[in-house]
Amino acid sequence: MSLSIQYISKNNEIEKVTDGDDVPDDATFKWYDYDSFDDEDQLLSDFEFDDINFEDREVKNYRPAYHNNDNYQLLICHVIDQGTLEARAVNICVMKDVIITFHNGILDEFIDIAKIIQDKKDDLEIDIALHILLATVEQYFDIVHGIEDEVISFEEKHADKKNGKDITDKMFDMKKRVFRVKRVIIPMEELAEKFKEQDDILNSTRSEEILNKINAKIDRQKLIIQFSEEMIDELKDNYMSYNTYRMNEIIKVLTIISAIFLPLSLITGIYGMNFENMPELSWKFGYYMSLGLMLLIVTSMLGFFKYKKWI
Repeated sequence: MSLSIQYISKNNEIEKVTDGDDVPDDATFKWYDYDSFDDEDQLLSDFEFDDINFEDREVKNYRPAYHNNDNYQLLICHVIDQGTLEARAVNICVMKDVIITFHNGILDEFIDIAKIIQDKKDDLEIDIALHILLATVEQYFDIVHGIEDEVISFEEKHADKKNGKDITDKMFDMKKRVFRVKRVIIPMEELAEKFKEQDDILNSTRSEEILNKINAKIDRQKLIIQFSEEMIDELKDNYMSYNTYRMNEIIKVLTIISAIFLPLSLITGIYGMNFENMPELSWKFGYYMSLGLMLLIVTSMLGFFKYKKWI
């Protein structure tokens, strides 16, 4: 089992243990952090939850959620893996003087748990849950800024390139990365809206300030993602437009060549017929006259195309 427990002692000091039996009865606040989904059975045994809706590796919703129970409140948010951009659920259970986090991976990679506990005020456990949400949202900035930098770098390197399969593949890959991040960030905005509707939960100015920070950061991230997405679309449109123009030019040249050779093919087809009564075949200069006629036709057609500004 991967359990880490931090608590505030009666002397207002933060202590850390790995066994629930080592937590003193006079602790004023306790944080139980289960950092593996394999610990679910132990968690349910430790706290005797009934029908709690944890999200784990088996149950994947990819949407943040909020559940209000008589004995606890459950928040579910998601962190984003830096490498794969996969969403990983973080379950936050809030009870009187107790916070339980249930997730996969190390939470304090981006959350200063000790600082959050130290800033805790009486009867404000929900503020700690909001602090976790805030830290989770702040973690998204590294992802969205990375995508933004990647898009800008791609534009600087490839904006002048007119063809290449690698360019198309790269643009679709960046688009996929944007989509994976959006499917995590956008629903977080819905979770923040749900909290705004819970008047009995946001019982302090501090709670509202944290929630406002969460909303402000989500708005900034949405703008960055929108900018990156629009730039990718513009690059893709420019690339597709150029290639469409280039293809049209190629087709135009081939069409002109076909139009020129059409009457020449007609002449050669006529004189390729094996009829006996064809007086031109016995002319002394018939061959040179036919070549001259063909040259005249080609010259006339090129002049006509240029007059029409088709070439």
